[in-house]
Amino acid sequence: MGKLTLAGIDKLCTRFADDAACDTALAALAAFADAAALRAPLRELLDAEHRYLQAEFEVAQVADVLRRDQKYAPVGRPSVHIVQLRKQQAATKQAALIARQVVAQAAQTFVRVSGMTVKAKQSPSDACAAWLIAQR
Repeated sequence: MGKLTLAGIDKLCTRFADDAACDTALAALAAFADAAALRAPLRELLDAEHRYLQAEFEVAQVADVLRRDQKYAPVGRPSVHIVQLRKQQAATKQAALIARQVVAQAAQTFVRVSGMTVKAKQSPSDACAAWLIAQR
């Protein structure tokens, strides 16, 4: 099984922008639910996943730059540039944590509204991610 990526989420967002494609995918998930009522939670979930993956990408970028610049920094007090990078890293990590919480809330809402079954010891976020991967 794969992993959610920004490209995959973008592809799903484009595909599920069409109501007919969205209804087709949702009809297989919840046979007894109204597919039109599930569109908004699904789109919110996709948006939250996109923002989370973007935040994780930014955290990785800042970490790479910080590692590179610290490698060649002289011993002693850190430069202003290094201090700014550390602040930026802390801010991006905080944004990623908030984005993960938003994903968890959106996944919980989607699972509750759609009636999706979640396996034991599986979070709603993991169940939704697995379902989204299967939709690619």
